Amino acid sequence: MALGCAVVLLGGSNCYRLKSYRERGRMAATARGCKKPIEIRDSDPVGARSCRGIVGSILLALVAVLPGCWAQPEPPPEPIRPVKILKLEGGASVFNVEYPGIIEAARSARMAFEVAGRIIDFPVVEGDRIAKGGLIASLDPRDFEEALAKHEANANFLKVERDRHQSLFDQGVDSRQILDKSIKNYQIALSSVAQAKKAMEDTELRAPFDGVVAIKLVKEFRNVRAKEQVVIFEDDSYMKIIVSLPEADYARLTPGLTLAERNSRADMRVVVTSIPDREFPAHVTEAASAADPVTRTFRITLAFEVPKDVVVSSGMTARAVASAEVVVGDGDADFMIPIQAARGNEAGNPFVWSLDPATMEVHRSPVTLGAVSGAMVRVLSGLNDGDEIATSGVGELREGMRVRRFGI
Repeated sequence: MALGCAVVLLGGSNCYRLKSYRERGRMAATARGCKKPIEIRDSDPVGARSCRGIVGSILLALVAVLPGCWAQPEPPPEPIRPVKILKLEGGASVFNVEYPGIIEAARSARMAFEVAGRIIDFPVVEGDRIAKGGLIASLDPRDFEEALAKHEANANFLKVERDRHQSLFDQGVDSRQILDKSIKNYQIALSSVAQAKKAMEDTELRAPFDGVVAIKLVKEFRNVRAKEQVVIFEDDSYMKIIVSLPEADYARLTPGLTLAERNSRADMRVVVTSIPDREFPAHVTEAASAADPVTRTFRITLAFEVPKDVVVSSGMTARAVASAEVVVGDGDADFMIPIQAARGNEAGNPFVWSLDPATMEVHRSPVTLGAVSGAMVRVLSGLNDGDEIATSGVGELREGMRVRRFGI
């Protein structure tokens, strides 16, 4: 875009000032810097044409120069649309679906003291690996030790009282009511001792399983309230990813299968965003049967083990990839594809959008369709083993349009 334009219209000694003398019926042009004025009468056709020629030349120069002063901005590049891709192999539809999610530790504990107190020992740092039962933090135990000693002394006294009233009852001196009361008081004292011992034990936080200190939520030597979270402790030997399954995809699942049967039918992997060249085998551990009331999606949890040569931590982004043989065709060249992948051209003839993996462009591929089975339709001809077709957003695609794989 041009920032500015300058056009020299008149300048130097060739400038002329044009004046009108209506009362005399003539026009005179006076040149600056000239010795005498040049007079042009109305009856002088040559002079009139010269003046008109000068003005016309100036206008033509403006018309020719001004359009170049404002260059038109280039239109923004068209965004590359993400689409789901279905790959056809061996007469069967291997339907790859990908869903984004956040990685979490399969086991995670937000640990807190059951009693209030002042932290006097916090020997761990974030990232420390602690074996089951290892000390994580401890409170000042002195107040709890004194309370325990007090309850134990009271229990010992009430034990003696119970034994004395039992002896008097055996001699027929005390009544049953007095003996029962002494027994009850001693049992209450024993319960208080047990509570004091538990409070004493609660002054220490110990690892509930083998794991790693993920986050320290408080500082050492600070007073904490009862049940105030102090540290997040995780088992990072295996992780999980939680994804949201849309209603349309959930409806395609085979009903009545157990989690073990679903895991055996589908090949599921997890791809971590920061490690795109690695895939980690996964299996479903939880599958919600009711949709979320807000998002209208179904919560699916997958677990996977983390190899020792990579670092995968809670909070990382990833995607769950599942591929399964949906339906096998009857013929050698038959394929079953999702019904929404098939479109009709202007003449009503069916086609699908085929993907060229080299250029990531889609092109129309005419097909011959067969019978419909649920959400799938049979393709009798037009496709070959290894072909990849678009199965989402097909109504927005155009010939030669560049796309990218959904979730990548």
